[in-house]
Amino acid sequence: MLLVAAYDDDIRLFKKAVRALRKGGGCAREEVEAVRVEEGLGLLHIATTRESVEVCGYLVEVLRVDVDAVDDKGDCKILELLLAKGAYIDPVGKVCGTPLHMAAWERQAGTMKILLDHNADFNKTDMTYGMTPLFAAIKTASLKCVKLLIEAGADVKADRIISALVDATNSGSTECLNFILGAGASHDVPDDAGDDVKATNILNALLDATNSGSTECLNSLLEAGAIHDFPDNNDHVDKRKMAQLKSLGTKAAERKDYLFASEIYSKAINLDPNDATLFSNRSLCWLHMGDGEKALQDALECREMRPDWPKAYYRQGAALLLLKDYKSACETLFDGFKLDPKNDAIEHALRYPSEPLPHGTNVLGSYGVVEDLSKH
Repeated sequence: MLLVAAYDDDIRLFKKAVRALRKGGGCAREEVEAVRVEEGLGLLHIATTRESVEVCGYLVEVLRVDVDAVDDKGDCKILELLLAKGAYIDPVGKVCGTPLHMAAWERQAGTMKILLDHNADFNKTDMTYGMTPLFAAIKTASLKCVKLLIEAGADVKADRIISALVDATNSGSTECLNFILGAGASHDVPDDAGDDVKATNILNALLDATNSGSTECLNSLLEAGAIHDFPDNNDHVDKRKMAQLKSLGTKAAERKDYLFASEIYSKAINLDPNDATLFSNRSLCWLHMGDGEKALQDALECREMRPDWPKAYYRQGAALLLLKDYKSACETLFDGFKLDPKNDAIEHALRYPSEPLPHGTNVLGSYGVVEDLSKH
């Protein structure tokens, strides 16, 4: 029945056959796609060659059959046939966008090339989210489709591309990310988008790279200058973004990337210079990097803001130990211990003599002064 209806362009008969398939509990699309004649031609092939316009439209727009399906000989000509019959190349569907969008979502590079060769609009947006085909190609991590679109001239700086970069980062698609950045895409956004949007997108990209565990993606973003482009205007950073920055810094420190963590904390301090925990955590980063002077400076800032916080004294004592000022270190640690006599970390540090250790000894490890990051 389906074959006859497709051959004769009998849309009523075709719909009746599809309804019968659905009543049988099967998937109409899959069962329709499975119908083949001896040469391996499917229903869409037959409807196209017979110029069965209504059946073609129903197959593509309603059932959404695979327009890139091949016959048994491996030929992929259905799209060329549709275009040769005068099919409009850029119709915008309510859900899937244009045929170019659909090709991107389905990772169909062959279909995409045909569409682009026939001058499909590669910057046309869908009706629902305003996404371009390049956005879809990035989200599906289809490097072939991404390359085809960019080589055709797709806009790599469109607003939606920024969030797609986040998805590429989250999926660990380093190849896609590097190709897009190399083509001129930016983790940043246009100047007129505002610092709030800029901060959100940079944070999302960096956080997703960190959460996915993709060091390569993170390095790609950092090499492109992501953290340096984070706005230093505290009018545009809310509590959620500050929490994200802290999370990003914490995760960087936990994987022992203290340089990146210190840069994150520096950005956070620029946005909120009254948060003592930021100075405490950055001081810890300096300690791990062997910079006693900077560690001490941040510890002093922390102590000035929170003179009743034992950890501020702990950080200061650690910095002084690194600087080999053992007497001052013990005095500072003891002042902190008086604030919290049950603090095991400070007590442990105070057990060691206030004298230089033998040459080559790991000072921080020996004194037990490097511990967890400050949460509050």
